[in-house]
Amino acid sequence: MGKHLEQEMTTFEKLFGIKESRVKKTCIVMPLLKKDMLDGLGVKGFSRGMLYGAGNSLSFTLIHTGVGAGLVGDAVLYLGDTGCENIIVLGSCGSVKEQNGLKIGGLVAPSISYSLESFSEMLLGDRNDWRAFYPDKDLLENFLNAQKAPDIKKVACLSAGSLKLEEDYAEAFDERAIQVVDMECASLFSASGYIKRKAMAFFYITDIINKKPFYAGLNVEDKKALSASITSSARILCEFIKKNLNA
Repeated sequence: MGKHLEQEMTTFEKLFGIKESRVKKTCIVMPLLKKDMLDGLGVKGFSRGMLYGAGNSLSFTLIHTGVGAGLVGDAVLYLGDTGCENIIVLGSCGSVKEQNGLKIGGLVAPSISYSLESFSEMLLGDRNDWRAFYPDKDLLENFLNAQKAPDIKKVACLSAGSLKLEEDYAEAFDERAIQVVDMECASLFSASGYIKRKAMAFFYITDIINKKPFYAGLNVEDKKALSASITSSARILCEFIKKNLNA
């Protein structure tokens, strides 16, 4: 009986833990997921598949991918076989410089993401030849215009393949007007474009390259700011999806 049921499962269900038919119009994709975030996002019945975890709120499907461009990119490609129309990555990033509100706890939405996702390319490749990928312009602008407070910054992002090497690139990032660095944004934008879905990213800043690096402990003030931003990012995104993407 067990083998029979396993044979009836689709590839998607095996990987994500839910059926394709349960995927909603809008998906929030999270590389990192803390248990208390499920309650904050209103997600019930979270299931684990072989690669990903997934569950639904009333307004969207949440997918936990794990960290890395390949995992996020593949998850987006698999969503091409579902009824998902909007894909939003919610996660963390590092600031290149602590300026213009780009401090720990700051909230940002990339309007462009350069790709430097390959570790080997980052280590040995051309430091000036970075391909650019973009979110869906209408989705991003609708999100930014829906926010009453001007606290969410529209930024230029780069998706890096190495946490260590990004410290050596900080000056080059600044010269190219790159403001934040993550590991998955470019793969989100490229994969969503490939499957012709709308996508955007919404990040909270957790560190500042070479000044407050990811491996350094945070002081009390920064811990409070980061905790508040994680909570508010979830609330902001839930409200936006409920009011603007469920028609």
